[in-house]
Amino acid sequence: MAKRTIIDDPDLLEILEGISKGEVALPNFQRDFDWSDSDIRALLATVLNGWPMGSLLLVEGNPENQNFYSPRRFEFAPELVGVPNMIVLDGQQRLTSLYAALYDQSDSVHAVSLGQKLQWGDIDSVDGALRTFKRSVWDRHYATPKEQFEGGYLPVSALRSSTRFFDWRDAAAPDEAVTKQLTEMYREHLSGLYRYRMPALYIAKGTHPAAVARIFERVNKTGQQLGAFDLMVAKSFTPEFNLRVKWEEARNFHPELGRFYGDDGLAPLQVITLRAHEDVRASAVLTLTPSIIHDLWDSAVEALAKAVRFSFHELGVLKQEFLPYNSLMVVLAAHIWSREIDHAEVLKMKRWFWTSCLTSRYAVGSNTVAQADYKQLSHQGDAFAGSSINLDWTVFRDATKQSAGAIHRAWLCTLGASVEQSRQDADVVLPTPRSLIPRGSSDKSTVAPPHLLTLSFVLASEHSEDLARQFLSRDEIEAASGDLATSLDEFLRARLNRAAEFIASECQLPVRVVSDLEDELTGRGD
Repeated sequence: MAKRTIIDDPDLLEILEGISKGEVALPNFQRDFDWSDSDIRALLATVLNGWPMGSLLLVEGNPENQNFYSPRRFEFAPELVGVPNMIVLDGQQRLTSLYAALYDQSDSVHAVSLGQKLQWGDIDSVDGALRTFKRSVWDRHYATPKEQFEGGYLPVSALRSSTRFFDWRDAAAPDEAVTKQLTEMYREHLSGLYRYRMPALYIAKGTHPAAVARIFERVNKTGQQLGAFDLMVAKSFTPEFNLRVKWEEARNFHPELGRFYGDDGLAPLQVITLRAHEDVRASAVLTLTPSIIHDLWDSAVEALAKAVRFSFHELGVLKQEFLPYNSLMVVLAAHIWSREIDHAEVLKMKRWFWTSCLTSRYAVGSNTVAQADYKQLSHQGDAFAGSSINLDWTVFRDATKQSAGAIHRAWLCTLGASVEQSRQDADVVLPTPRSLIPRGSSDKSTVAPPHLLTLSFVLASEHSEDLARQFLSRDEIEAASGDLATSLDEFLRARLNRAAEFIASECQLPVRVVSDLEDELTGRGD
């Protein structure tokens, strides 16, 4: 039986040269390059120190598999020339970073600061000595080797080969003594890059494409280097079906999905998983078969877009940051999937949403709760019709984005749901939170703590006064311009009571504000 894999240690610069010649490519199911400049600097420090940076997964180019891989060039690199000699299945981010820095091809220029405190044997020192410049700044101040040396910088691109370094040295060094110092520095500390090799696993070009996709999936799943969506792009890939392209098409057709989820297309896969297996976990998503994804993808996208629009217009979820729990949208989409949304369904979904958000039902065992809720919502009856909602005053008072974040986001949803002006069109510029409470006071002893100021947020837009009236009386609006620190509890309590009235009207359920455990036990509310 022929070997499917070969272990080797190719020369790094030879691979980068292949990228520059359009001979080394990426499969089209790979995600885009997304490393930051700080990520690139950390990688450069690793390589300059001669430390290992991980292995590569490569497959030999094969004209017979061109349609399957649909090869594309690396970012910043020239277009491909004919059939690639090599396709990189794992290592894209690292190779793209090194190519951009060593071939000087991106909008950023990377350089080594040649300060006296630089210690080449110390990885932290090397990391700290690396700098990144915008190209316009670099070209304005350090356009020539002489200007670069006078500024104390060595461009990383000069390290691509010994010839390039010595050409830079000869143009930069002001005298023979400096020339000697630069030569010693290169030979002792920088020439290792020219001989840098990294382990690689080659997949033989005769390996069936389906097996290659599964190898890619398993290698990355084991290493936890990619998200579930990235893995499923590879697992479900065929020449006719590229999940990444499908998600891009979905975002173009439904802009609300792009604004809500960005590049991450995991949510439609979770909707499929909930419908097919009654599960929402990422591990369950990874068990989906390509055929199920191919068959149900379009329906899942439509259901998710419908759920996002419903949440925006009816539930006050004006953007993803307002959603108390991510799985709520998945449950809503799976329920809406092929269902007519009449008045009874709207009321049932509102009751489920507000009961779940305002009572922290998803705070523990969210996956289990999501599965149970999906089953309950799918029944003809309304399981939440006979329930009631108690809002704990102390919890809402103290909730912030960092502490009790889900309650904080639920609070924002109550504000968003009450503001009709913000929900007429999903394409409007979304309002942002603004505090009506002053952030300072002449009396330092009465300055309200930040966690209380958080609850004074209202959604502000060009009609901020009109929006404020959704929760504030005229007297309260006038008082907001003064020093409210001494009466902040009363002010916030009044607003929470008004929110309770609004939710009660929306859900047609009893909603009350309780102050403490005694109120809860005795049934006395504010």
